Amino acid sequence: MRNFLLFLLSCGLVFADPALSGGRGLFRVEDARVEEDGALVFATRWLFHRTRLNENALRIHGPLFGLEMNYAPFPFIEVFGSFLGVMDAKTYPFRLYYDWQGQNLGAKLSYPYLPVAKLALVGNWLMEKSSHEIEFMDGLYRKGKYWRAVASFRFWELYKTLPTLMLNYGSSLGEENGYSFLGCGLEMASDAVDIFIEANSEKGEGVGFFAKEARARITPGVRVRIPYFHLTGGVELGLTDSVPDYEAILGFSFISPFPKPPRKPWGRLAGKVVDARTGMPLEATISFPNQKLHPLTTDPKTGIFFLQKAPVGVIVVEATKDGYIPEAVPLVITDGGFANYTFNLKPLVPYGTVAGRVFDAYTRKPMAAKITFSGLEIPPATSNPTTGFFQINNVPAGLVYLVAEKEGYFSETRMVEVEDGGITKLEIGLAPLDMKGIFQGKVVDKKSQKPVAATISFVEGEKPPILTDTITGEFKAELPVGSYQVKIEAPGYVSQTSNFSIKKGEVTERKFELVSKGMVLTLKGVYFDFARATLRTESYPALMEAIQILKDNPDIQVEIQGHTDNIGSDAFNQKLSERRAYAVMNFLIQYGGISPARLSAKGYGEKVPIASNETPEGRQLNRRVDFVILK
Repeated sequence: MRNFLLFLLSCGLVFADPALSGGRGLFRVEDARVEEDGALVFATRWLFHRTRLNENALRIHGPLFGLEMNYAPFPFIEVFGSFLGVMDAKTYPFRLYYDWQGQNLGAKLSYPYLPVAKLALVGNWLMEKSSHEIEFMDGLYRKGKYWRAVASFRFWELYKTLPTLMLNYGSSLGEENGYSFLGCGLEMASDAVDIFIEANSEKGEGVGFFAKEARARITPGVRVRIPYFHLTGGVELGLTDSVPDYEAILGFSFISPFPKPPRKPWGRLAGKVVDARTGMPLEATISFPNQKLHPLTTDPKTGIFFLQKAPVGVIVVEATKDGYIPEAVPLVITDGGFANYTFNLKPLVPYGTVAGRVFDAYTRKPMAAKITFSGLEIPPATSNPTTGFFQINNVPAGLVYLVAEKEGYFSETRMVEVEDGGITKLEIGLAPLDMKGIFQGKVVDKKSQKPVAATISFVEGEKPPILTDTITGEFKAELPVGSYQVKIEAPGYVSQTSNFSIKKGEVTERKFELVSKGMVLTLKGVYFDFARATLRTESYPALMEAIQILKDNPDIQVEIQGHTDNIGSDAFNQKLSERRAYAVMNFLIQYGGISPARLSAKGYGEKVPIASNETPEGRQLNRRVDFVILK
């Protein structure tokens, strides 16, 4: 109940008084706006001036406006009407006289939707009585029908302390078409008191607005606002001889706003839909599963959507687009608030971008090559002939095979791992068909040097693997000029990776020595000072060979084992073997750059002989350092 009373109280403060001719305005000057919120306004006004008849008697007389009524059923139209008359009062002896002389009807059509500027067209019809005792004073109204064009500039919309400027022009219709009206007004409005001033002029045919025959006036006034009631007063000062020098204006208005249901709470909702990978805007459908709201479509250029009236509370907003995973989120809408959310939609099939450059592997010059993907429905692309660059979007994430080919060149196949939302970059060198060489060699067991049946596969590209001869372990293949990385694999052996280059017309030969888990390799040629753990310089070639084994097999871990003969005590031999094993390990780390995590050292003393300690030859064999492949 209290909120309803406050609503009525606020309504009483926003309405204005009608002008004398009817419709919202000042005195004689009309406002282009209509009464707000469809209220009924009832008013009575009296214009009067005083005349002294003799030293004892006064006469107060002027036009009377009674039972004025304004009604604005819509924000763009207003209808109004009033009774018009004359009131005349004399003193000594006292006499009060009034006479109704007609009625006025009118309407205003307003266009209030422009910012600051408001426009309106007003029509009036004065229906005068056929006879009356006192002639209508001051020519306040013209008989018959007339129109008026009105413009109001509500600078309050720019800043709340600025005034409203009103401009009027009109003329009579029909037989009275010689009558014209020109006026302007300035109003400073507030919640309690309005101050205004207006200037106007009425003229007949053939008379200027500023001629002495015109009815020109300037009127300052004030309006006091009380809830449901307005008191208006002013003094109309005549500027020409055709009107009284002054007239006082008194008015009383009663405002009866129509009760309205409480405003439904609303908030606003805005957002954006973009591709989660690229950040590019998407044209998507925005729906509200738990609300009776019409779906929206985002702007295809910006991906933005906007809902002017969103119901207060928690609403579920869902963004959908063909080819993308839908996303739905609950958003909290507050009364008068603003909620914002950006949808990052992920494609149903994750994709990325493959970009790179194609060039002649021998001259390094860029070329135009055809780029295709094996097993994928992706249109072929061609690299730029000037730069060799290419870029292919929307490539499914995962392992894909890319083929680059050009007439007169070996085709190149690459296995590419495309990251979801990422860019995979490639450098592809194509070798001319006449640019080739020979790659040959042998695969053997590292310890026994016996041939091994192995498979040599290319780490990059889709070249068929090379198979060694099952009896000899040898292999031979013709390859385009370029750099390669191969992986040598054989059952029971640790796989090994190697890099090599093929040059035009040349033979590149390699020998691959494979090791297996548990294999024991004795480092022959490792010598120490007598009864010490100091490595002698002639041991370096054997140690460098050990380093190469570790580099050729980067995934293996080894245990370095130190062994002695039986000369000396067991305790001495145990410590000596340990120190010698650690000496070898430190050499491999310091000079070979081998990670300590791949190495361990252990001394076994004289416990694990491989020959008899009864002969010098046997003891020589027992003094050794072994490599044991752990994994």
